[in-house]
Amino acid sequence: MTVIEARDVKFKYNGGWVLNNVAFQTHEGEFLGIIGPNGSGKTTLIKIIDGLLVPDEGAVFLRGKNIRYFKRNDIAKVVAMVPQDSPWVFPFTVQEVVMMGRAPHLGRLRFEGASDLAIVHAAMEKADVLPFASRSINELSGGERQRVLIARALAQEPQVILLDESTAFLDIKHQVAFFDLMKTLNKEEGLTVIAVTHDMNLASLYCDRIMLLDGGTVHTMGAPGEVLTESTIREVYGTDVLVDLNPVTGSPRVTLLASRPLD
Repeated sequence: MTVIEARDVKFKYNGGWVLNNVAFQTHEGEFLGIIGPNGSGKTTLIKIIDGLLVPDEGAVFLRGKNIRYFKRNDIAKVVAMVPQDSPWVFPFTVQEVVMMGRAPHLGRLRFEGASDLAIVHAAMEKADVLPFASRSINELSGGERQRVLIARALAQEPQVILLDESTAFLDIKHQVAFFDLMKTLNKEEGLTVIAVTHDMNLASLYCDRIMLLDGGTVHTMGAPGEVLTESTIREVYGTDVLVDLNPVTGSPRVTLLASRPLD
């Protein structure tokens, strides 16, 4: 079943097109990666899928219904976003931040109950932030704050999770742990994942399909082996790479090549 569908989406800032006729479908339980150079429209597309931006032309559909006609609260019950980072003015505790993920399910007059606390506890445990649940969000490192945002998204109990460079501030250990968690939820619970990333090798290892954006358009979309080729990367990124197969997983592996001989 198609969960997210973009039909000829166009979007512009200050008169310049950032996205131009972007069209694709994401199926239920799919892990889709979005890659592309800086300025190719990746974050803008994620925000349109989440209903935060409205396309100038075209439309995005959530389970067959134009997302423009959803109430914000109804979108949040289905779709959760994990941004790159988020500034915090007030010194909320980690648990309070994660509890914010329950807001779409609580409504205006309902307070959180035992079931909400249990969901929040489980989300913090999965994101490995439970040990500092009572600490202020402002006391944490950038990587720790990012894991709190992941926990907040999981507390929404979404069917679709959008990741906008969500591992940018994480070390290698937590990058792998995070993508392992997303893949487990994807396979065991049917969570649909759409992940913007600059890391081609992470996309290759974890994604079922990859969309390569270039200049606001879909350059290539398909299985990792169809997208991550030396010629395609050279054409879009303007750099030479070596693409071979990971000896353990068999997935495409991208290796940067120096622009000049190294001493």
